[in-house]
Amino acid sequence: MKKNFYFQSVFDQDLEVITIGEFNNNTPTIVLLHEGLGSSEMWKDIPDELFKQLGLNIFIYSRAGYGKSSLVNLPRPLNYMNIEAEKYLPELLLKFNLKRVFLLGHSDGASIAAINSSLRTNSYKILGSILIAPHFFVEDISLSAINEIKKIYKNKVKDKLSKYHQNVDIAFYGWNDAWLNPEFKNWNIISCLSKINTPVLAIQGEDDPYGSLSQITILESKVLKNFNKLILKECGHNPLIDKPKEVIVEIKNFISHIMKNKDF
Repeated sequence: MKKNFYFQSVFDQDLEVITIGEFNNNTPTIVLLHEGLGSSEMWKDIPDELFKQLGLNIFIYSRAGYGKSSLVNLPRPLNYMNIEAEKYLPELLLKFNLKRVFLLGHSDGASIAAINSSLRTNSYKILGSILIAPHFFVEDISLSAINEIKKIYKNKVKDKLSKYHQNVDIAFYGWNDAWLNPEFKNWNIISCLSKINTPVLAIQGEDDPYGSLSQITILESKVLKNFNKLILKECGHNPLIDKPKEVIVEIKNFISHIMKNKDF
């Protein structure tokens, strides 16, 4: 297994990138898009397991303000996920000359994946989109959980996150303050969903404190092509941690089915 570490300049940002596999071949690439408090390293052994199970190239990066990537000025703009999906992600994948990708996003990363999947200007073909615990509109349940984690951040969360981010306060407050801004209640990307023209796998835990099954219901009503879903009992906001075997199997089956398609 070939693993490489890079820092890639994208516009005004230097982004931490990890790749697994041989990127000089025609093998499709799974692009991992982390959550609102995540980073490339916080995927832990999941990228290695995906590579082992599927044999596809794996591409992981930390968005600006996270991990070892460039810091950002706070507050973040309230459309920060739209900006990432429409500006930085396409340019980053272009710089690595990726041609065929599966987008796999968790939470904020799933929202970014959904927005990017709706675009018609990408330089790469999206073969499928895997959206884990996505947010398409703002729910009260989400705001309540985000407010609760703010209360315990300094005493119970900060130390755990600090080993993954060069500036943990920027990572945390950039996300937390944006979501708790009263104007953020108006953010939604529902209009993007009907523009997604790629197979979709949506994964959601029934006990997710950050979002309800309403997110999956609206997605299913809007997606035009090949919708698949996995709803997990006794599972919270991170199905890859709570139910790793079930999730990896579902992802493997979803990707394998697409790759067997004659149009692949």
